[in-house]
Amino acid sequence: MEKTALITGGTDGIGRATAIELSKRGYSVHLLGINERRGNQLLDHLNLLYPDGDHRLFITDLSKKKEVNNFLDSYIREFKKLDVLVLNAGIFPKKTILSYDGIDKSFSIGFVSRYMFSVKLNRLLSRSSIAKVVHINGSVVGSIRYTQLEVPTYGKMTSVWQNSVASALLVNYWDRLSGGNVTHTHWNPGIVNTDTVKSQGIVVRYLSKLMGMIEPERAGEMLAIHIDGNNSSDTTSKFFVKGRPQKVKKRIENGDKELNELIDFSEQFTRVKLSQI
Repeated sequence: MEKTALITGGTDGIGRATAIELSKRGYSVHLLGINERRGNQLLDHLNLLYPDGDHRLFITDLSKKKEVNNFLDSYIREFKKLDVLVLNAGIFPKKTILSYDGIDKSFSIGFVSRYMFSVKLNRLLSRSSIAKVVHINGSVVGSIRYTQLEVPTYGKMTSVWQNSVASALLVNYWDRLSGGNVTHTHWNPGIVNTDTVKSQGIVVRYLSKLMGMIEPERAGEMLAIHIDGNNSSDTTSKFFVKGRPQKVKKRIENGDKELNELIDFSEQFTRVKLSQI
């Protein structure tokens, strides 16, 4: 049976490594990124690894909600089923910057686009027996500063962490929000030696190595094993750190109020309603 995975941020780093691993396992891989040259190079490689696959490349700027909507509508028209969705795209800028739509660009890519993908592609995913969505994220720290999204005064780490908090809320409550069979997981690979890490100063890179940094290839391998369901007898966990299941943090488990704030913001900002599921 043909299996298809769509990977955002699929042309570099963890996304690229995951695409390669899934193609080895017989998946048709749909790559979504902004670097057409790297995307086409990877597409050629995937066609060598699994020539029977229907591998595709889509160039889309996930920081622009109109462009995200156009892509999703087009994808839904072309494809009738999706087995796996890997929400990997994210940025770690040296300072906070605004998106085309006027909010923190990191939040636009790292959560807003993920919300839109989760809602609009849920129907395609629900037609699969695999039906998995994986959110690649970091630590669940802090809170979402809605009032500062248009004029970010927080640091870049807060910018990244609030994406992870938002994704954690969506993951933890997805069953209740959707009422369907699509499984969402929050996957923290730890420190990975991506281009983002390589662009940091020597001290940061040295500390990252001391803290157990892994290569993207290892992260992609662990993630592909998780997607295939062979990594653990634990099939109920929604949160993973370095491939190991984790308990839900209390503030997420008891996060009804935070969830309501998040859904209200997401629906108003994107005009994508949960009722579309």
